[in-house]
Amino acid sequence: MLYEKFVECLENDDKPNAVRIALDALETGKVGLVELYTEWLTPAQNKMELEERRESVAIWKEHFRTSVVRTVIEYCYPRVVNDGLQNSDKKGRKKILVFCPAEEYHDVGARMIADFFTLCGHQVYFLGANTPPEALLQAMVRLQPAVIAMGVSNYFNLVVAKRTIEDVRKILGKDTSIVLGGAAFKENLAVVKEIGGDCYVDSYNAVARITEGWEIDETGI
Repeated sequence: MLYEKFVECLENDDKPNAVRIALDALETGKVGLVELYTEWLTPAQNKMELEERRESVAIWKEHFRTSVVRTVIEYCYPRVVNDGLQNSDKKGRKKILVFCPAEEYHDVGARMIADFFTLCGHQVYFLGANTPPEALLQAMVRLQPAVIAMGVSNYFNLVVAKRTIEDVRKILGKDTSIVLGGAAFKENLAVVKEIGGDCYVDSYNAVARITEGWEIDETGI
């Protein structure tokens, strides 16, 4: 019922009440943090992006609704950090760089994945949408991340994504894990391997599973 009210506020362009409903549900314990992301924000965002591709909603409305989702995520960030700190002493903690490649402007999904990695105790650097190759290069050299996580929603950006992965391999080598996510892969997971990625993630559970796999690899269990 609360989720339906949240969606109704989105459809009515009522940002204050949409944000209030989401945060009240979280603060009163009616919805958990992961549940808020996976059962509220992700379906709402996916619906908006689908409507945009079908051109059944004005672009400005999609952008406005995305700003609502983004505001809720920003309010949740302190809790994400606090919960993640409880897991940060686990073996397998890694430095992770999360971004969308050049010309990819849908980055809310990537931001949620970044928060999921943070919740699992990792050190995460989120660069956002439309990351220029030069900026990515500078970040990789400076940060030396163990994991690259890239979000791609637009199918037309797969060529750029492949080229980006090739650049990552040249700079960081084959041992760097490359995690991919976004609508561009969802209906054809074979593309993940075809363009050089290691795995696909689309949820907190997927992030948690690969994190557990890293722990196993490093402990030799």
